[in-house]
Order: sequence, then C-alpha cells, then structure tokens
Amino acid sequence: MDILQKMTQKARDVGDRAKDITLKASEIRYRSSSLIEVTKLKYEISKLEKEMENNFAGIGLLVYRQSQKQEKLQDEIERLIEVTRELDEEIKALENKMFELQPRPLICPNCNEELPPGGVYCSFCGEKVVDA
Repeated sequence: MDILQKMTQKARDVGDRAKDITLKASEIRYRSSSLIEVTKLKYEISKLEKEMENNFAGIGLLVYRQSQKQEKLQDEIERLIEVTRELDEEIKALENKMFELQPRPLICPNCNEELPPGGVYCSFCGEKVVDA
C-alpha cells in the first residue's frame, strides 16, 4: 500500500508541474504576442510621424510661397494643418494602445511601492504580495 501511495503522490506532483509549465507557456505566449503588437504599433507611429514631418515641411513651404508671391494658399495651409492634427490624434491613440499592452509592475498593497519582477514579498515592508 505504501508504494501505491508514493506512486499516486508522484503522479500528482508530475501533474502539478505540468500545470505550472502550461501556465508559464501561456504567459510567455501572451507576452510575445504583446511584444509583437507593441512593435507593430511603434512602426505605425513612426510612419505617422514621418507623414507629420512632411506636412510640417509642406506648411512651411506654402507659407513661404504665400509671403513671396502673395498667392492665396491659405485654404491649402489650413487643410494641411487639419490633416496634421488628425495624424497627431491618431499617434496619441496608438501610444495609448501601446501603453495598455505593456506589463505593469506589481505594486505592494500595503506600502504602495513598486516591486521588482518575480518577487513574492515586498522588499520595503515585508508584505506578501504574490501567492506562491
């Protein structure tokens, strides 16, 4: 009987380890997909920022041409300014999405200090913050 109990306990231990590995694999998969999404957002933001730079250069050129030749380019200037504002709002929305995807550090519920990753106890007040 003793051997049967030991085998049963070993099987439970193996099952528990398998569950832990599965949870860790899920966490890694989630983090990697978040990282990929953040990278895509950064790329999109970079493209929008380059487009904004082009608009700024275009606005400057139009203002200069308007001042030199007394051309009526105000409508085109205002259109470029509006497009640039829209790009700026789009960039801010993408930055907010990026912020939401990035992991947040643990905060101790007792002393509100930021904790290093992987900690079980707060290094400032000693409060247990993660169930191990």
